[in-house]
Amino acid sequence: MLTPAILLSLVVSATAPSGQIAFVSGTEQEDLCVCVADVATGAINRVGRGRRDNNPVWSPAGDSLAFVSEVEGGNSVYIVGADGSGLKEIEHKQPWHDSPRWSPDGKRLAYSDGSHVVVYDVSGGMEEEWGAGLSGFLRPVWAGNRSLYALRVSEDDGSLATEMYAVSKHAAIPVPATAVPFEGPSVAWAVEPRPAGRAIAFEANDGSDREVVVFSYTDGARDISNHPTADWNPVWRPDGKMIVFESFRGGRRGVYAVDPDTRRVFPIAAAHDSDNWAPSWSPDGQWIAFVSNRTGDPELFITDTHGTRVRRITNHVGPDFMPVWNPRVTK
Repeated sequence: MLTPAILLSLVVSATAPSGQIAFVSGTEQEDLCVCVADVATGAINRVGRGRRDNNPVWSPAGDSLAFVSEVEGGNSVYIVGADGSGLKEIEHKQPWHDSPRWSPDGKRLAYSDGSHVVVYDVSGGMEEEWGAGLSGFLRPVWAGNRSLYALRVSEDDGSLATEMYAVSKHAAIPVPATAVPFEGPSVAWAVEPRPAGRAIAFEANDGSDREVVVFSYTDGARDISNHPTADWNPVWRPDGKMIVFESFRGGRRGVYAVDPDTRRVFPIAAAHDSDNWAPSWSPDGQWIAFVSNRTGDPELFITDTHGTRVRRITNHVGPDFMPVWNPRVTK
């Protein structure tokens, strides 16, 4: 049963959803392209290259997108305007790049070159390695404008593990092992800093299944999803008071929400006859975009935080996936 505090946090205004959602669409793997959908009108604009595009991320101002696209001999990070203008490739030192993320002030992009944390100065057009020369890093995410969290692949007694590191321009410091509330080797993934807060959410494997964990240096680590089936992909609401995640707890892949303080979990988009995944919050925290195959083909949908007002956004032949809501609030 939901507490009054949770119910209050889920009150949704009658305002219709608006803004833009970036996503990836294509009929074949080779022609996947970054697109932008206007939530209010349903209009869709192709803004990517259509060459195995993936991982679109909005700039904090919502006027640009960064994404990864295939190039000869590897893949590269591109930047493009929200309307598809000004497409440019970042000049890279290495042939392979993945998982771009904008700094909170929009002045830098961080990404992985397959082993190192690389930071690109958008105005200066230069990239440099961060992390004191250490290698093995994947999926950097910003903790502020001058520091990041990144995952470092390692082996512990022959078992593969990923350790979390705090990374800056001249240092790479392991996050304490106590951040993971399980014994023995574990695999951490999908680290996401809490907006306007000193905590991180991530998924961790305790040896039997994955759980969503929240860690801060003041409060320690807490397993907030705590279920025998897998829970993963935590995404903070913009105000940092709620997390949506994916889980198999309903028998099929579904989207659920959890209050990180009370640890109460409730379904957002879950069904026995379809899979629902890849949640993304609207900037006002009132709507959630997600992918569902309920119509037979993966398409984009949006729903309110009760999971009752559901609307289909795309209707294409071929999959539509990786939705990311523009962080700019529109009125």
